[in-house]
Amino acid sequence: MLKKTVTLAIVCLVSSLAFAQKKFTFKLGQEYSLPKKSEDLAFIGNNQDGIINLSLKKDELYITRFDGKSLKTTSEKEVNLSDATKNMNSETVVQFGNKYYWLNSDWDKSAKVEYLYASEIDINKGAISDKKQTLVQSSRLTGSMASAGTGFFSSNIIKLVNKYRFNLDADKTKLLVTYRLYPESKSDKVNYDKIGFFVFDENMKKLWGSEFQMPYTEARMNNLDYTVDANGDAYMLVSVTDDDGSKSKDGPAYHLEVFRFTKGKKKPIIAKIDLGGNYLKQASLIESSTHEILIACTYSKKAKKGGTAGIYLGKLNNENGKLENYKNGYYEFSKEELLKFEAGAAKRKIEKKDDYEAPNIVVRNIVIEPDGGVLVACEEYLKEVNTTFTSRGTRTTITYDYDDILAAKIDAAGNFQWIKKIPKNQRGINTDPTLGYKLISDASGYYFLYVDNSKNLNLPADEAPRLHMDGYGGQVVVAKIDKSGNINKEILFDTREEDVKIFPREFKKINDNEFIGRAQVKKTLFQPLLIKVN
Repeated sequence: MLKKTVTLAIVCLVSSLAFAQKKFTFKLGQEYSLPKKSEDLAFIGNNQDGIINLSLKKDELYITRFDGKSLKTTSEKEVNLSDATKNMNSETVVQFGNKYYWLNSDWDKSAKVEYLYASEIDINKGAISDKKQTLVQSSRLTGSMASAGTGFFSSNIIKLVNKYRFNLDADKTKLLVTYRLYPESKSDKVNYDKIGFFVFDENMKKLWGSEFQMPYTEARMNNLDYTVDANGDAYMLVSVTDDDGSKSKDGPAYHLEVFRFTKGKKKPIIAKIDLGGNYLKQASLIESSTHEILIACTYSKKAKKGGTAGIYLGKLNNENGKLENYKNGYYEFSKEELLKFEAGAAKRKIEKKDDYEAPNIVVRNIVIEPDGGVLVACEEYLKEVNTTFTSRGTRTTITYDYDDILAAKIDAAGNFQWIKKIPKNQRGINTDPTLGYKLISDASGYYFLYVDNSKNLNLPADEAPRLHMDGYGGQVVVAKIDKSGNINKEILFDTREEDVKIFPREFKKINDNEFIGRAQVKKTLFQPLLIKVN
């Protein structure tokens, strides 16, 4: 009896220690209902003022407020957007400190005028201001055709979306709104794009704004990214094809340029950068915590069938108007790290090639540290469309693959501190809402939220990750990479045991170290899900 008691005590002690050592906890809040196929716009708020979920279906805005600590529903409101047309789109929710604004757009077809509006959200009252502010008014804009709503909640209504781009400065006190006017000519070789740049402060007061004609034709110029600095100056990153468009033996027939737009100036200041014979894969523009304008690019050394060799970081020198290397400039991926969690033919391919480059790499996040260090988070992503023809007609299948995460850290001194791979193997057939990941960071490290196969939790480095299929359960995982590059993974819960479905890419960061999003219980029944980093 004594032996059994001692054994039981040891088991209880081990269980208590294991529980105490958990770095992540979660809480599912009170269930709430929404109309079928409503669009999830955002979760916003904090522990003190409360938390709000905004949802939209056609011209009805749904505001559900929760207590910030208990996650119990405190109010539910339905706002009829009576003046909205069928062309109305929700654009984004902008946060300036404890101020929140819902931005939506509309197209007045008869007057041929585009409008962008802002409405302030009151977290404490769980309400939205009925006095909307017109931010921008313009002629017809370009965008992309898509189903109304997002992901799993998209509808059958096809409309023009993505007409505006939104960027915040590093201090999150300035908002840049950009848009592209409908081209005057259908020929890319003839048309010079006109792009609108408008900058607002934290009270949504316009600081300045204007429409600029680009210096190159649409055929020569590819718009890559935008940002704004603490002074309210706007920046645009573009790739420009060389005049004759011919391919050089020594590298690509294009280069990068940064356009700087300032209040009262009719033309941008232009800075050029040479890619040093490398081939651009993907590029981003961002203001650092020290108010430098940085360019982050993935690049390849190959003209054809190239993957991603590494990351390039550059910065704009506003004193001389030139683009320079940020720290060491080029940071090549480690072959040793790329070999991890690979098996079979994929592993042999990496081992065989001295010039191997990682395929299908997409930059998802750029985190600028207070000391000037940089984290670039990438994901291996592939979308394949396959159409088959039969006697009954055509059938199109879309396959989504969201695979390994690659995170690269460059410290404040410019040293390539580490590159780490988080293995995952996610696939969706025609849908992908539970795939991908969400990143938040704090002073201790970087946290990646995603749904995975439980067999990948303690995966040996010489094994490939097991498959997780969209819509077939899965475990909710948080993987932490600390500032030294150590990885720790924990399973929060099994979605089948909790009988919910979650959508990691839609989660938001609140309270500095928490994720919040909605878990779907049934088609129209949801719960707020709060995940905390302890």
